[in-house]
Amino acid sequence: MNVAGRPSRLLGRTILARFAALLFVPLLPASDRISFHQVPSAALGRTLPVTVIAPEGTSTPTAALARETPVLFLLHGRGRHHRSLLEPPAVPATRAALLRAPFFIVLPQGEDGWYIDSPAQPEARYNAWLEEVVAWAGRSLPVSGAAAKRGIAGWSMGGYGAVRFAQTHPGTFDFVGSVIGLLDFPRAENLPEGQNYRVPTARFTGDPAVWAAQNPLHAVETLRGARITLVLATRGFERTMNENFIAALAAKQIAAEVHWLEGGHEFPVVERALPMIIDAAARSFQNRSQ
Repeated sequence: MNVAGRPSRLLGRTILARFAALLFVPLLPASDRISFHQVPSAALGRTLPVTVIAPEGTSTPTAALARETPVLFLLHGRGRHHRSLLEPPAVPATRAALLRAPFFIVLPQGEDGWYIDSPAQPEARYNAWLEEVVAWAGRSLPVSGAAAKRGIAGWSMGGYGAVRFAQTHPGTFDFVGSVIGLLDFPRAENLPEGQNYRVPTARFTGDPAVWAAQNPLHAVETLRGARITLVLATRGFERTMNENFIAALAAKQIAAEVHWLEGGHEFPVVERALPMIIDAAARSFQNRSQ
């Protein structure tokens, strides 16, 4: 039990200490808050790149600040990479949205791995690689280790990967976001015309029983308690998959913030959705800390 009055004195000293520390942390140009790293992976047996966006007010991504800053792990889509939101053909708005975030953003290279440990290729351990990235960020960046200040999101393949990783690591992330993710996948191609996507059997095998074990639709219960934000495309081929996922959440009485954007499964939708995901993550981190 706390002695009356003691918490306020400790809080006052803590605030003064943080303020004094910030006086010696110079604000840098936006470009200096973007850094590129090579992170060794024991799981994959090689080094992969990771991009880090530091929030305004930090001198470097590894500044010796109190480890209380929130962090969002942001996963790219198939055919993209860890710098896709920063370089052409991305529009300047995506770069600006990343730099406006009041938290760290970590963008790992996911290649074509779907962010899973492949049941078809034992050496393709991309779920384990993500675990290494999360651990690396905790060691190397001044970010919080509390679930209340950690989030994971992604688009397309990365939306699938973010939701699936959150499901296989329940309680690790309080914020989970997906933009045009394939959230009822892998699955048989028996959806309405134009709503199917061929399963990469080299990654998932050709066994429907294995597909079911990798399909986020069947593990929605593991997301209970997380703040979920889904940004969906009105004309995306993944629309029915996402509608199935939303229905599965509703059946379990698990809430989700859902936004529909006009468009298909295309990068312009990702560009418009990114500020929405960053805003939702910021609100989640803020509300959880109150």
